[in-house]
Amino acid sequence: MERAADLRVVAFGGGTGLPVLLRGLKDLVGDLTAVVTVADDGGSSGRIRDELGVAPPGDVRNCLVALAERRWLAEVFNYRFEGGRDLRDHSVGNIIIAALTDMAGGFCEGVEQAAHFLRAKGRVYPAAALPLTLFVRYEDGSVVRGESVVREVGKRISRVWVEPEAPAPEGAIEAVSQADVVVLSAGSLFTSTIPALLGVGVRAALAGFGGPVIYVANVMTQPGETSGFTVSDHLRAIAEHAGPVVTDVLVHSGKLPPDVLARYEAEGAHPVELDREEVEAMEVRVHEGELLADDFGAGVRHDPQKLAREVLAAALVRL
Repeated sequence: MERAADLRVVAFGGGTGLPVLLRGLKDLVGDLTAVVTVADDGGSSGRIRDELGVAPPGDVRNCLVALAERRWLAEVFNYRFEGGRDLRDHSVGNIIIAALTDMAGGFCEGVEQAAHFLRAKGRVYPAAALPLTLFVRYEDGSVVRGESVVREVGKRISRVWVEPEAPAPEGAIEAVSQADVVVLSAGSLFTSTIPALLGVGVRAALAGFGGPVIYVANVMTQPGETSGFTVSDHLRAIAEHAGPVVTDVLVHSGKLPPDVLARYEAEGAHPVELDREEVEAMEVRVHEGELLADDFGAGVRHDPQKLAREVLAAALVRL
């Protein structure tokens, strides 16, 4: 993919989906920027957020590690304390990013310093420099506060938003304006993908973007968040929150082993149905490809290299 080597790519998301995409893209494209959700309020990130008042660093850390050229230092960043009381379950990288934020005087600056230490092959920006609180309104009108409780409620979601309203970093907006391709990564739709798009200025930047915006569709539904959702339901939710910006959707085309399906079905998760006619009626082009890792021991997971190749193939059709 010689043409891909000159591409400027901006990827939005968080959780486990965005780092997988970044690992695949980092050696294939000329310029790579990640814009990462900062609405997490659980685990190590949530504790650091509560104690220090900084944006939760966990999703940002995972993206920095995915882009790191200094692999030995990336392993240190990912190390999680297993003993003690105050440090138990804390990630070393979360603590380092929090320390760099304090020393540098801002979260974006702290992340930039961490990227320098790791020799990250690309840039990472938080969706906002402030810790954001996710609010969820369900179809019955009830509202809950906090990313960590969303899936516990188990009702169909109608809308999410973040407070406070905070601007996306200038570097993230500038990266979109200069990009050739924007990618929305797979991941938890309402607690990862969409929150990454809610920094003030992002919607306008995407509306003014003239290149392809590719959404990597989730392979499985997520109980308590997207139960019963088709591909068009995912696209509709993105459009309702960020505008009708998606031009292309990438969908896994292969079959899943029966034992894997049974394992997911026992937890209330099912393959996301590709309702092609509905998607095409939204003027979104469908691309299908083999996207998953061969080993299903850890569940249904995208393969970084397969995913990156298919994303770039879909982008180059448009360019």
